[in-house]
Amino acid sequence: MLKTLLLCLSLALSLPVQAQESGHIPPDIGTRVADRYAASSLAGFAGVTGRLRGKIEELCARPGKAALAEVRATFADTIRAWAYVSILRFGPLVEENRFEHIFFWPDPRGVTLRQVQGVLAEKDEQAANPLTLKEKSVALQGLPALEFVLFGSGSEALARVGDGFRCRYGTAIAANLANRAAALEAAWAPGSSFHAAFTEPGADNALYRSPKEVAGEVVKALGTTLQFARDAELLPALGDDAAKANGRRAPFWRSNLTFALVGAQIEGTMALLQSTGFGTRLDAERRAVIDTVLFDLEHALGAVDDVQAPAETAFAEEKSRRRITYAAVALKGANRSISEELSAAIGLTMGFNALDGD
Repeated sequence: MLKTLLLCLSLALSLPVQAQESGHIPPDIGTRVADRYAASSLAGFAGVTGRLRGKIEELCARPGKAALAEVRATFADTIRAWAYVSILRFGPLVEENRFEHIFFWPDPRGVTLRQVQGVLAEKDEQAANPLTLKEKSVALQGLPALEFVLFGSGSEALARVGDGFRCRYGTAIAANLANRAAALEAAWAPGSSFHAAFTEPGADNALYRSPKEVAGEVVKALGTTLQFARDAELLPALGDDAAKANGRRAPFWRSNLTFALVGAQIEGTMALLQSTGFGTRLDAERRAVIDTVLFDLEHALGAVDDVQAPAETAFAEEKSRRRITYAAVALKGANRSISEELSAAIGLTMGFNALDGD
C-alpha cells in the first residue's frame, strides 16, 4: 500500500497539465507565489529547524526536564512550519527525495518505528553523525523518526544524564533537517535556477513555458495537499467505524501533533490559493468557486481545531470522530472544487489524479 500510494502521488505530480487560452491567470503568478507564499514559508522552516538543532544540542549538554520541554515545544513549531512547506510538493521539494527525507509518510508497515528502535538498541554510531546518517534509510532521518526519539518509549531518559546516544542521534536528525531546509530556501531564492524558471516562464524555459503551466503546478499542489491530508493522514486512523479506528495510524500521534499538522496544512492551502491572485482575474460568477473552496477549508479547519481528545484516542472517541469525519468531507469538497471548478474557471484541463480511488 505504501509503495502504491507514493507511486500514485508521484504520477499525479508528474502528469501534464493542458491549458487552454485564458486571460484568467495572472501573468506574474509565479512571482506572486514565490514572494507571497514560498519565501516566508521556507524561511520559517529553515529558521525553526535551526533552532531545533540548537535546542537539542543544549539538551545533550545540560539534560533536564525544562530543556526537554523546550525541545518538544520547538519540535511542535517545526511540525507547523513543515506543514506550510509540504504544500510546495514540486520543484526543489521533490528533487533528491527531499520530501521523503523530511516526512516519510505514509508508513503503514511501521518501517520508521522498527528501524529507529533498531538504531537505538544497537547504538549505531553512524546514525549519530549527520554525514553518515544522510546516507541511511529515509525512515531514519525525518520528522517521524525524530518524533520517536523525543516522544517515544524511553524518551524521558533525555532529561537525565546518561542517554548520550539517543540525544546525539536526535541532534544528527535535526542537523540534517536544518541542512535540507536551508537547501530548499536557497533553491527558491531569487537568483536560483528554479526561481527564474518559476517566475519567468517562457518558450525557452525547460520547466515552465507559460504562466498557465505555473498555474497548473500550483493547482495540482493544492489538490494533492488536500487529498494527502485526508487520505494519508486522517482516514487510515479513522477507519470504517469506531471499532476499527486506530489513532496510532496517524502521523505524529505520540507528540499529539496530528491535528496541528493537518490544521496548518489547511491554513497553508488557503494562503497559497490566495497568493495566486486568481480572484483578481475572474468575474464575480467564476470568483465564487474560490469563496466555496475557502468556505470548505475554513469549516475543515474549525472541525480539526475543535478536536480536544489526544490523537491516539480521538479517532475512536464519538465527539472527536464526528469532527474528524466532517473535516474529511470538507477537505474532499474543497479538493473537488479546486480540481474541477477552479481549474475550469481559469482555463486549465487537469490531468487525472491517480490518488483518486486508490
